[in-house]
Amino acid sequence: MKKLIILIFIAVFIVSGVFGSGYISKHMKQGVNMAERNLYRGQMLLRMKAELGLTPDQVKKIEQMGLDFQGSVIKRMADTKILELKFANYLQGDKISKKTIEKMIKEIAGLKTNLQIDRIFHLLDVKGVLTPDQLKKADELKYKFGRRAYFNERSRSLRGKDRKGDRRSGRSGLR
Repeated sequence: MKKLIILIFIAVFIVSGVFGSGYISKHMKQGVNMAERNLYRGQMLLRMKAELGLTPDQVKKIEQMGLDFQGSVIKRMADTKILELKFANYLQGDKISKKTIEKMIKEIAGLKTNLQIDRIFHLLDVKGVLTPDQLKKADELKYKFGRRAYFNERSRSLRGKDRKGDRRSGRSGLR
């Protein structure tokens, strides 16, 4: 009985390390985030469609790609959650095999990895819809819109929802 409790504790520790805020997960997310900086989300491109001069066909393609990708994400996340529930249920059983635990953890991790790969591929596909001129313009606008969004969000968080003033200008902002 004591061995079983220790085995369950070790398995839970491993799973929380791999799927929680563990070393591998943090650094994998950082790598994916760095890769995404050079890519464009479809929503961002659609917000800038006038500035980029997107054709109706390009808009339709980007919208459809986004819908297809979201459907895929929902399905994969559901599959992952089901496997995680099966894993948790398995750990509560009487007969626990280390090989089965390892297999289940690798299967769950594989689904999550494939989801990240699919996300990068989706972003590359969206980028592939643009012409070279549109890509150049998107790079310029990404910086411009990104900076504006950052500072707008930051100033909103400083002021709060009910305040409209700017602390640096000396206006009270209370209305």
